[in-house]
Amino acid sequence: MVDNYFEKISHRKLLGVLFALSYIFLMMGNGFVSLTHPDEVFYVQSAKEMVARNSWWTPIIFDWPHFEKPIFCFWLLALSVKFFGPVPFAARFWPALFGMIGVGVTYWTAWMLFGRKRLAFLSGFVLSTSLIYLALSRAVLTDMVFSIWVALAIALFYWGYTDQRRRDTAIVLCAAVCGIAVLTKGVLGLLFPGAVILIFLLYKRDVGFLVRPSVLIGGCLFLAVAVPWHWLMYKWYGNQFLHEYVYNVHIRRVLEAEHARLDNWYFYLWLIFAGVLPWSFFWPPAGHLLWKQFREKTAQRGPLFFLLAWIVGVYMLVQPAHSKLASYIFPVFPAIAILLAFYLDNALEAGARQGQPGRSRTLAVCGYIFTGLLVVIAFGAIIAGHIYKTFVPNPAVVYIFAALLFILAVFVVVLIRRKDYTRMIFAHAGLTTVLLVMIFLARPVMEPWVSCKGISDVFQTIDRSGSTVLTSKFYVRGIRFYTDRKVAVIDINGEGFFSPHPIPFLNTDRKVLDFLATQPVTYAIVKEGNVRDLKRIVAGQPYRLQELQGIGGKFILRIAKI
Repeated sequence: MVDNYFEKISHRKLLGVLFALSYIFLMMGNGFVSLTHPDEVFYVQSAKEMVARNSWWTPIIFDWPHFEKPIFCFWLLALSVKFFGPVPFAARFWPALFGMIGVGVTYWTAWMLFGRKRLAFLSGFVLSTSLIYLALSRAVLTDMVFSIWVALAIALFYWGYTDQRRRDTAIVLCAAVCGIAVLTKGVLGLLFPGAVILIFLLYKRDVGFLVRPSVLIGGCLFLAVAVPWHWLMYKWYGNQFLHEYVYNVHIRRVLEAEHARLDNWYFYLWLIFAGVLPWSFFWPPAGHLLWKQFREKTAQRGPLFFLLAWIVGVYMLVQPAHSKLASYIFPVFPAIAILLAFYLDNALEAGARQGQPGRSRTLAVCGYIFTGLLVVIAFGAIIAGHIYKTFVPNPAVVYIFAALLFILAVFVVVLIRRKDYTRMIFAHAGLTTVLLVMIFLARPVMEPWVSCKGISDVFQTIDRSGSTVLTSKFYVRGIRFYTDRKVAVIDINGEGFFSPHPIPFLNTDRKVLDFLATQPVTYAIVKEGNVRDLKRIVAGQPYRLQELQGIGGKFILRIAKI
């Protein structure tokens, strides 16, 4: 008999529990770690400069307009900066908030698709505890905000497709949300939902659904939302906007790899599997159940195909592009969470029936594999702590981490032995919890390596002259953010930034010497490789180089004319 415990609880209470858990996983403690380089400081520095210049339509970086992303997320960050300052929690509030909203959207979508509360709750729970979702909810990037707009647009379409009474309203809202998605990250805000909708309608043989007055009205609303900012930027900046936004952001990323090592056929497939850790090991039985539903032509085929269309529609758009990043495939994860929850809910339901122990055994096998992973990670952490002692000033943190993983592994095994599979499933989130705890405990060691704040604070006590700071390419945004100084980049034999940066870029010895000649004393905040470059370049030249201090792989140098 089906366990009706979840069915007896109201949607309001289930969503309340999900939002409370999501706050813990996605938002709590977001101000604990300083803003990191190179991306978080890029977005918040842009917001700082927008507020300082009262530029609410044009993103600014290094005192110059930039169009690496559309305006919507910069509006959100600029509001945070204006009212709360450029502090970590205020900046990370928006991705975390949208992450929580995304959990609610996933719950609602799963409920519309299958009408089962436990399945809907598990969908939100799986999503909020997946490592990739946690990571992007706690990072100042556009991807979480964008992905939730995409998920909401797709969910609104399905609502309109299945509910005749609210069909026109849902279709118009879907179009409006697509417009906001375009303002968040460009044309993919339309292409992602559009591809999913088209694949689903082709499967249903109902492409004629798009020939409706509400679709035309929605199209007009989409244009009213998405076009004005783009038209205004073109009117103000002309070819600069076309080159950077249209060519560089939308075309060049398809033709050229921003990170060549990621440009392979398996990157996104591996990410789809690993991104949902600690739930990854349920993928094989979930795939088998999915195949069985189509083989047996069950009533669940339509909703399940909709989820497959969601995944395939996004995947087929991002896979051909040479630039590949984890964030590009991120919009598929609400659909993945629902598919995994579909398996978990069916396995619990089948396990509760007499004479059908097979799925319970599968749950047990997945649980044992998970415990094996916990043990491997624990031993790996201990071994790594011994090998890299210089990076682990307090070994107790490593042993606490390993102990927590061992305890979790034992707890999961006990639940399996007791055949308490419901609690065993929820116990998987223990891995996410342990990782969060350890990030907070390891913060004093970790932060100097991921943020420029520590080295910038030290530098501010050494020099307040206002001269241009020479810095490594990877640190330039962070040094600018934390010092508010003009910056120049040293990157010998480098090819420049993927997106335009209107700052001196010194990629030859001659350019470095010419730059050093412009000021009597130059301070540099650089990585170890650039320390060697500068020592070599000034050797035999009328300069004196001093190494002052190093923190987290970053070194302060003083280069003075003799």
